[in-house]
Amino acid sequence: MVDYQNRLIERLKLIAGNHKNAVDRLSEVLNIAKPTAYKKLNGESSFSITELALIMKDFDLSFDELVFDKKKKIGFQFPFKARKIKTFHDYVIPLKMFMAIAAPIPDLKIHYATNELPFFFYFLDKDLTYFKFYIYALTVWDLPGIKNKKFNLEDFSEWYVIKDDIDFIINKYYSIPNIELWNEGVLNNTLNQIKYFLTTGFFQNPKDALYLCDRLENMINHVYIMAETGKKITFGQNPDLIDTEFLMYHNEISHTNNILLIQSEPLNQIYFAYDNPNYIVTDNQDLIDYTEKWFEKIKKNALSISLDSEKNRRAFFNIILKQIDDTKNDIEHIIEKYYS
Repeated sequence: MVDYQNRLIERLKLIAGNHKNAVDRLSEVLNIAKPTAYKKLNGESSFSITELALIMKDFDLSFDELVFDKKKKIGFQFPFKARKIKTFHDYVIPLKMFMAIAAPIPDLKIHYATNELPFFFYFLDKDLTYFKFYIYALTVWDLPGIKNKKFNLEDFSEWYVIKDDIDFIINKYYSIPNIELWNEGVLNNTLNQIKYFLTTGFFQNPKDALYLCDRLENMINHVYIMAETGKKITFGQNPDLIDTEFLMYHNEISHTNNILLIQSEPLNQIYFAYDNPNYIVTDNQDLIDYTEKWFEKIKKNALSISLDSEKNRRAFFNIILKQIDDTKNDIEHIIEKYYS
């Protein structure tokens, strides 16, 4: 039992950031004096069942992760189960809060394996952000007023509500070193969405479908520059003035969900897309260790498309750009068939 208590104490210190923060928080949560909290964190006195329940609730811990050593059970959090998305702002704010915590952490690094363009790229473009939010509002979040509303770029009034928050997210996210594993189909979902919603009459202005393809093409050309320079930059930034590393791999063999692994001394987490753009998250160390090894195996069998890998990079991005061109041709046929 002492081992369980020590394990709990270490988790509390890790989450709180240091021993003093853990004492302060524990004192508040359990409504006890700080000397008493010190004794509990030093292992001099035990936690009662009631105290344990309060701690688990406040620190968002699972009893399973303290008790089950041999890793058959892994706990996940699903933030969107209890917190329903009612506005675009509801989705953006948790990302902002997380970035505020994560970005300042020293030596933080991100591994991202994806079969779809990461949302952090869409955030760089107002119109692409709105299109994706519109799709999610219609198909996932079921937001009021969207069901019978056609897509119109001029209607993105909420942009002015969330713009500062998105700018904050971009600023923080693009300061964190990144390794990304892409496959050739990262735009398939979005390109198919554009064609589907055009065919079914959801565009107020059909030519906006072509415009969105132009914005995607601009985005992919920007990512090409990131891969070429090995720098994580936003639009307009000079790569020579940026230190944040960005490395890319072409993942040809392993079909994955969207997996984001965050690693540092105080913070280790895995995010899995679940009912995209919703996600589930875990800080189970065994799964983190497993996932880190998985990323290393995938990278060994993937093609580097960063820095000096010009031939691989050109071949990879040309495939994606051709997909956009093919979609433009399809859109022109759709417009001619349904809107002429």
